[in-house]
Amino acid sequence: MTLTVKELIKQNNEKRKLLLPENENYYENLLVYIRSNLFRKERATEEILLEMLDHLLEAQKEGKTAEQVFGKSPQQLAEEIIESLPKESMKEVLEFAFENVLTLFGWFLVAWGFLPLISKEEQTIHIGTAAITALCVAGSLFLIVYFVFVMLKKNAFNRAKNKGSVLWSLGILIGSIWAIVLFINISLEPFGPIVQINEYTGFGLGCFFLLAAYILKKSREAK
Repeated sequence: MTLTVKELIKQNNEKRKLLLPENENYYENLLVYIRSNLFRKERATEEILLEMLDHLLEAQKEGKTAEQVFGKSPQQLAEEIIESLPKESMKEVLEFAFENVLTLFGWFLVAWGFLPLISKEEQTIHIGTAAITALCVAGSLFLIVYFVFVMLKKNAFNRAKNKGSVLWSLGILIGSIWAIVLFINISLEPFGPIVQINEYTGFGLGCFFLLAAYILKKSREAK
């Protein structure tokens, strides 16, 4: 029976617990580096990672270390593996992007629509202002995601040493982006057609987006 991507990841998580600390550290560095490469087929990535883990577990029983099995240049090995992995199709990339956009706007609308839902107040929306805000939020998401993947790859083999600086950099980036978005939203004069929505619309639409994103995620993981 063919395992789903989610099942492959679950197996990997369970089997990694059997590794000795030294081997676990070596393998997890490889895993983080390989997974942090965007646009490679997720199934092929997880299959090769699980295959490597099984090979390492067998070698460990014979008293061998990960370095003896895979060599002293794990980054070079990881690059070779990445080059051999098939790329995601444009359709798959767009589906993944759409899923994340739905998730982002889902949480944004839930948070934005919560107070009106409690206070039972209608809201006035300026379409032009809302469109600018939406573009800023979407751009922020992709910038943050790109930064996370770049930093994961860059620091995969020095995770313990650079963890603090990565978290600080990410925190500063997120804070700066949202400060800019907030500044634009506050300083920008409302413009565009006006739409009146009731107290349920924002929160309800957010819940709908989150449900749609969840369904897309489950569909992707089941492949």
